[in-house]
Amino acid sequence: MHQQFTVQGELGATAKLGSGNVTVEPTAAGVAWASVVALDPAHEPSVALAERSTITLQGDQLQVDVPHSGRPFRRASVAITFGLPPGSSLAVRGGAVDVRVVGGLQALAVKVGSGDVEVDAATAVAVKAGQSDLTVGTAGNVAFTTGQGALRAEQVGDAAFKAGDGSVDLGRADGAVAVRGGSVQLVIREAGPGEVDFNTGSGSASVGVRIGTTVDLDMMSGAGDVRCDLPMESSAPSGGAALRLRLRTGSGDLLVQPGQPATSAGA
Repeated sequence: MHQQFTVQGELGATAKLGSGNVTVEPTAAGVAWASVVALDPAHEPSVALAERSTITLQGDQLQVDVPHSGRPFRRASVAITFGLPPGSSLAVRGGAVDVRVVGGLQALAVKVGSGDVEVDAATAVAVKAGQSDLTVGTAGNVAFTTGQGALRAEQVGDAAFKAGDGSVDLGRADGAVAVRGGSVQLVIREAGPGEVDFNTGSGSASVGVRIGTTVDLDMMSGAGDVRCDLPMESSAPSGGAALRLRLRTGSGDLLVQPGQPATSAGA
């Protein structure tokens, strides 16, 4: 199933499905399209489920609905692909769904039981999942809540991560980073002006600080090494510190050191 539309400006797209994947590709301004196909063309229930799906455009809202699979289709999976004009947004709801964005979005919102999410660029990314890995190129704001998973990003402004068990790996952070969890590992290669708040029951944190950035430190580990390799000043900087680091863990090592710029993020 495939439908193409002539549109004006950006769109808000939505997809609802039980199992499969959702992909976004860029199109030229004024054009949008969507398609639904069986993830496995040889799987008859998946083919039938794709044929029962609907694609509708109402105003600036493009919607793809895959009907509840029910018993005959409980193992059926479909692939949804959107072609969206610049500045569009996407919301995905589903069970076991992978999401991939190529060409950027204004906003991406994902709520799934499980599935990995990959987005090259977005102004805002929000993901809630039982189990998921989120990979981001660049984003102004990232909010990720998962029972178990990992966040990897080349460059972010603000980022919030909450997980029972997980990890965060950021190339460059330019705003407020908040990390919470039962067992979480944190790595930031280059943190600029802003705030890093790390609070976990167990887990280690390593934060690289951008050269020339003044820092206010608050570090505590119940069982682990705590180390700061930054040069120390005899007095507080006038106007206060540019970066506030609050790193707390019940069990794990904490390290603050000079940052190493991520060339891929800063290019």
